[in-house]
Amino acid sequence: MTTASDHDDHGLEHYLARIARDRRLVRQPLAAPRTPAALTCIPMSLNRRSALLVIGGTLSVTLGACGGSSDDSANGSSGSSGSSSSSSSGSSSSLSSGSSCTATPEGEIGPYFADDSDSGFNRSNILANLDGTETQTGVPLTLNVTIIDTENSCAALEGAQVDIWHCNASGVYSDIASENTSTQTWLRGYQLSDANGLVSFTTIIPGWYSGRTTHIHLRVRSNYSEASSTSDGTNTTQVFFPQSLIDTLANSVSPYSSEGTNPTTNVADRVYTDQTHGEMLLTLTGTTSGGYTADITIGVPITNDAS
Repeated sequence: MTTASDHDDHGLEHYLARIARDRRLVRQPLAAPRTPAALTCIPMSLNRRSALLVIGGTLSVTLGACGGSSDDSANGSSGSSGSSSSSSSGSSSSLSSGSSCTATPEGEIGPYFADDSDSGFNRSNILANLDGTETQTGVPLTLNVTIIDTENSCAALEGAQVDIWHCNASGVYSDIASENTSTQTWLRGYQLSDANGLVSFTTIIPGWYSGRTTHIHLRVRSNYSEASSTSDGTNTTQVFFPQSLIDTLANSVSPYSSEGTNPTTNVADRVYTDQTHGEMLLTLTGTTSGGYTADITIGVPITNDAS
């Protein structure tokens, strides 16, 4: 902040220069993280890396340069109930005119993707195998994803296939031979986005495994991607959780506490820092006892542009 003493010590010319500099650096107030229409963006003169410096690397998951303010519970602290104010009825078909229509940054597809496009995988609740067995336990998570088309004025994209997959609380993936889970199908599924671009998944907060921080894989199959490929990594990204929540789970919440503390933090994770530049951090509402809700907006085509 510029003070009267700055004026007295340095003269009017220096004082005015300080004011001009401060105005360039101050970010506009953030809007409430509800729907894409409510977002306020980082000034377009800032690139992604500069924006992270301005706001200290704390962004809710939205469109690249757009973000919302977080609830107290976003950092893993106990708060109000685990219900979310966002729903399909609260979705918007496009961003407000003052918002930046920016593609979501790409995160690597990783080794655990499986082309689970059978009709049985088209489901909202992904906790169990397709036959209802082997239900996974952990802190409940409702993940609401809205898909928008950045090449069509950020209109809601209907009919996109949104796949998600992640490990269980012990850091193990289903449907992977190297994990001895080839016959398992838990924590995998997809949905087709509705007229508001919305899909919703009932799952748990993942655990961790060596070399990676806690994360969820997400892929959007649409006219911007090759839907039938099992190796094509385009239009994929990963979303992440507040470090304070990860630490709380590791220290005091079962079954996560049985795995101990992950030596790989968010900032040390290559996908979080190098690929998605800290932009894909979830803002959560809820509690560890009642569960959490997260609402994210994904702008397609997802891009690996690091600018």
